[in-house]
Amino acid sequence: MPKLKFPFFLTLLALTLAIGLTLTACSDDANSNSGAKTAALQAFKAEPILNTGDPTKGQAVFQRLPCLTCHNLNGQGVLNGTGPSLNNVATTASTRLDGVTAVQYLRHALLKPEDLQVPGYRPVMPGWGGTLSPPEIDDLVAFLMSQK
Repeated sequence: MPKLKFPFFLTLLALTLAIGLTLTACSDDANSNSGAKTAALQAFKAEPILNTGDPTKGQAVFQRLPCLTCHNLNGQGVLNGTGPSLNNVATTASTRLDGVTAVQYLRHALLKPEDLQVPGYRPVMPGWGGTLSPPEIDDLVAFLMSQK
């Protein structure tokens, strides 16, 4: 069996150190992302707890938007996995983030969906804050809250 030469050992050591440093950098990224997660959680909690919208008007807003292109609700829309089902969304929303009500979760999800981290789904939902008026957002949240 040939003897390993010293330079080969140094190369192996350098490679091992490089991998270790890469893993450390990745874990630092994960830690900095936890700061982003904390900021997003605070943004959800900053939303109003109560909603005064009208679910009937909210249903009209919902039907006007392309929600069913990616979601499904009561047998309508798609089941292609682009977005989660909206069946029982009010119940589900109340369990997503500790200390965040369903109203807060749904409102923030409509306004800043980039803060969402729904397991199994890519973050492709558009934010509706620039498209819908505040009363329309209230109405849409009221409609979604009626889906229990």
